[in-house]
Amino acid sequence: MNIVSVAAILGMILGTAGFVMSLMNYLRDQARVRVILLWDMTDTHTLEKFGFVRVTNIGRRPVFISCVALELPKGFGHSGLMLMNTIGGKRLAEGEEPLNEPINYDSIAKYSSGWKRIRAYAIDSTGKKYYSDFPNDKATAPSWVVT
Repeated sequence: MNIVSVAAILGMILGTAGFVMSLMNYLRDQARVRVILLWDMTDTHTLEKFGFVRVTNIGRRPVFISCVALELPKGFGHSGLMLMNTIGGKRLAEGEEPLNEPINYDSIAKYSSGWKRIRAYAIDSTGKKYYSDFPNDKATAPSWVVT
């Protein structure tokens, strides 16, 4: 085996390794957002119950969240409930504090029949939507649900 063959094999190995590393770095550097919807949180001072949406940047790139809303199932006349305090938006950088937004229970009892299909979502500045999970089948109904 001569020096040219060794250089060619070494070039193939290092080139492939460089490509794989750059692809992994590209995939890791995407903006990723986690949205969590929690029901029946209790204020320790007033003992009032409320819902809670937390939007966290778990990626390595900053992301600007332009609004947060609750997505309603079909059949209620409109598709969502905007959380008004989030309309101004917020920039979320890597490791920065999450966007936390309470949900008041005053006017959502009329959506009781579809509470298991309600989820929160956040929209970033590019228009991409990030959704929370639906409640699992074993979840108990929140206190605002009227049966």
